[in-house]
Amino acid sequence: MRLLPDGLKIRAYWRLYHHRQRDWPGLFQAASLRFAPGIAMHDLVPGDVISGSIAFTGLYEQELSRRMLAQARHGGLMLDVGANMGYFSLLWAAAHPENRVIAFEASAGPARRLEQNVSRNGLSGQVRILHKAASDANGNVTFWLGPAEQTGWGGIAPADGPDQEPGRDLEKVTVEAVRIDEVVGTEPIAVMKIDVEGAEPLVLRGCRRILEAQQVACVYYECNQERLAALGFTAEDIHHEFKRAGYVCRALDASQTEWVATPGK
Repeated sequence: MRLLPDGLKIRAYWRLYHHRQRDWPGLFQAASLRFAPGIAMHDLVPGDVISGSIAFTGLYEQELSRRMLAQARHGGLMLDVGANMGYFSLLWAAAHPENRVIAFEASAGPARRLEQNVSRNGLSGQVRILHKAASDANGNVTFWLGPAEQTGWGGIAPADGPDQEPGRDLEKVTVEAVRIDEVVGTEPIAVMKIDVEGAEPLVLRGCRRILEAQQVACVYYECNQERLAALGFTAEDIHHEFKRAGYVCRALDASQTEWVATPGK
């Protein structure tokens, strides 16, 4: 199936294989990445939305992958906020020998796989991994672990919320949080990718310094309305942080889930 054109390959996966992906466990042991020759992701999770797409197609979020790869070829620093198992960190680091990544991942399972993927691909010198949640203050935050079979569903939980997310048997733990402004200096940042299941406003409040300096050339982020609401936010809370720093926000898809923000001219 990997020999098919990318668009057809992705459609075939979702139509024919997604619901039966556990029938091919060998594909999840090591999956070569379509946009990073010689790079593979290891120990993927059968049943996981992210893992399944990568295992069968070598791709995840095709359009965003293409955009980021084009930028990565010019070199520079990327902040991967909510790095999961490292797909975008690997793409960025592999695209140019001088590229660097600071990857934030608070969830223990994905963070372990992130470390493994970076190490096994020989990219440890380019990727700095922080086992912390990016937020608006240093300290500790409550964190809902996602289902074991879904690596990308965990995220910061309301501090005064229940011990488990309503309707789900999910463990709530305490993780360390850090402000991005205290992690990075004054160096230019080519790309920041944020995918933190509704905690985007907290991340942005914690990096107001670098945004107000327009130190970040491009920010890709997600607006998950349900997860935003669970933390008491709306998409406007995200856009407000960008607008106050002079950034222009633009939706990348018809559902207005995926967005990009760039400095206004």
